[in-house]
Amino acid sequence: MKRLILLLLSIFAITAVQAQQNVTLAECGGDTVLYLRKTFDDRKAEFIGQPFSKVLDEWESQLPVGFLVFGNTGMWPAKEEDKYLVQSVSIYYNTEIETNLKGMRHEPYYGVKISFIPPYLHKVREFWRLQEEEELQLGPQLYEKLKDYIVKDIYMFELRQ
Repeated sequence: MKRLILLLLSIFAITAVQAQQNVTLAECGGDTVLYLRKTFDDRKAEFIGQPFSKVLDEWESQLPVGFLVFGNTGMWPAKEEDKYLVQSVSIYYNTEIETNLKGMRHEPYYGVKISFIPPYLHKVREFWRLQEEEELQLGPQLYEKLKDYIVKDIYMFELRQ
């Protein structure tokens, strides 16, 4: 009886470990939405409390960074130095143009939103300037500035206009 219990516990443990392993877009049959769910929703706990570089590296291993949208503290903080600090980012695999076209056609589009733990180190305009200079949504200089932010929360979302 003890052997049977140990065998069942071993099988359960192996299954649990396999369920949390990395998946590829190919293993999801090319279904990007399924890949996002399995990677970022199902494995959410693996990313929380970790550097943002872990999210970026996982994303870029399977998908292009098509479009980044930065959430910031806005103009309301009392201190000037606390205004417009980046506190979150949404990543899309579609480019900005593709995302806008999907919105105009009332088609859903998907992304992953990541919020960060303070301290917030950079102003949003600094990131926009780097994107313009590097002519990329996520170039090497922007990656360097973002990589050490710590993930507070992460989730996949669907938008429809």
